[in-house]
Amino acid sequence: MRVTRRAASSAADKSDTKANAATPPVARVATPSAPPAPQAQVASAPQAQAAVDALPTAVAKPRVARRLTRPADDCDQTGLLAGKKALVFGVANDHSIAWGIARALHDQGAKVGFSSMASLIKRRVRPLANSIGSTFVEACDVRDDDEIRRVFERWHAKQGNLDILVHAVAFAEKEDLAGHFADTSRDGFHTAFDISVYSFIAMAREARPYMAPGSSIMTMTYYGAEKVVPHYNVMGVAKAALEASTRYLAADLGPSGIRVNAISAGPVRTLSAHGIAGFRTMYGAFKEVTPLRSYITIEDVAGVAVFLASPLSGQTTGEVIYVDGGFNILGLPVAE
Repeated sequence: MRVTRRAASSAADKSDTKANAATPPVARVATPSAPPAPQAQVASAPQAQAAVDALPTAVAKPRVARRLTRPADDCDQTGLLAGKKALVFGVANDHSIAWGIARALHDQGAKVGFSSMASLIKRRVRPLANSIGSTFVEACDVRDDDEIRRVFERWHAKQGNLDILVHAVAFAEKEDLAGHFADTSRDGFHTAFDISVYSFIAMAREARPYMAPGSSIMTMTYYGAEKVVPHYNVMGVAKAALEASTRYLAADLGPSGIRVNAISAGPVRTLSAHGIAGFRTMYGAFKEVTPLRSYITIEDVAGVAVFLASPLSGQTTGEVIYVDGGFNILGLPVAE
């Protein structure tokens, strides 16, 4: 004798909803191979539920795990960037974000070259380049298109094609970072945009002929491009233009297989950061309000740069990636 699924379920439901009834709920039973008996037989709710449990049920097929397939060299023991060649603009000293990125690229197997201001080459940049075995160090005034072009021509003549371009160049007059934004001078505005924004466009243009599909270009930005940060002033407006330029360049260079992205780092104790009035106060409170409760280091930024330089970011372009411990997600940063 078998209990039908519908009858048994009905009996179980009635048992739950009418627990105080004088007569326990019943379920009619039937034998599938014979007509119903003249007098119905009954089963108690517990018996009905036991019969339902005994009925065969469909068993879901186990899901088959599938591993992502990537090129074999993505996880090569010699490094994510083995065989790649990178050119880094903007190293000022051993505390600069550009140097942290250059060192991380080198540690992952990339061959790294440098370009910076002429006044920094002999005393600061060349010793750092020597420490990682780099032989390409060129001076460049990024306000001069001819100098930018010469750097890339010399790179191609000595190193061949280029896989990774890092733009870590920004500048604004000190007086334009201390007062009110409305007091920004016309010359100061032009200077900030020329060095901080247009240089990125010019570098991408000159690098493009030497970059094969799969190459990566990246620049450095900051949250002041989106929200007002005290004393960031014209640099915040320049960074907003830099982020927009990142998107437009990504659209232009995408058909050539070249990725263009920006890294928005939290406050890092660099030479340029200390030129912003009130930076020490902002930096000191940062750890207390950011979700991850930690300061940002050049190594943190460099790790994301390695990702953007590697094939692991093969379908990422036109993005601004934050390395700020989650600060940018907060509506009202307040220390506990």
